[in-house]
Amino acid sequence: MVTRWKCCLTLPRLVSVHVPKAGGSSVGRLLKTVYGASYQANYGDNPAHPSSQRILDPGSYFARREMMPAHVRCIHGHFHPGKFSFSYHTVLFTVLRHPVDAVISWYFYWKQMKRQNDPLHDYFLDHGLTIAETAQLPLVRWALSRTYFEGFDMGRFDIIGRYPAYEKALKDLSARIGVPLDAGLKENVTPESEARQQASENVDLRNQLEDILRDDIRFYEHHTRG
Repeated sequence: MVTRWKCCLTLPRLVSVHVPKAGGSSVGRLLKTVYGASYQANYGDNPAHPSSQRILDPGSYFARREMMPAHVRCIHGHFHPGKFSFSYHTVLFTVLRHPVDAVISWYFYWKQMKRQNDPLHDYFLDHGLTIAETAQLPLVRWALSRTYFEGFDMGRFDIIGRYPAYEKALKDLSARIGVPLDAGLKENVTPESEARQQASENVDLRNQLEDILRDDIRFYEHHTRG
């Protein structure tokens, strides 16, 4: 349980990027509880959606540089951080997951997810893609190095957490914003299954995925050192 320990107006401004299958749904729920009315979910312009402005018109997407509304102190969701113009004092946070593990989770999550008018997900279902074929979809293959962070100075992030060290990432964020966060809260987690476990332990498949996802793996390893 998270308690609103202080008035949300005294909390630092926070921009939190939710990369798919890296604990972002849980983070969003925690931040909404903490920031209350000054929290804003931002999922309507997902850069991994084929019909998003980020994909269709990237020049305009980055040129607009939205300001955080005056009443908003926390924005969390699926977006490229370059979408916003924010002050030096704004805290930037994200959690990244190793691309191989992320794609396996993404695949099994998509398998059980109902259609949601997402062309990429619909394509996945209509063509019965394998895990390796899913990994080769451009928006998935370069989810980190292009889709979510292309051209952005990652050194601007105050905290880049690693999904295997999710509790540490939340502890670091708690210290930064001055409010305790419950790492035990889990939301929108991909269900465990024997098929998923077998895929995760399949050495040949992991080697194949490592080859496909080598650009994102380099990105992940470079920005999560230490």
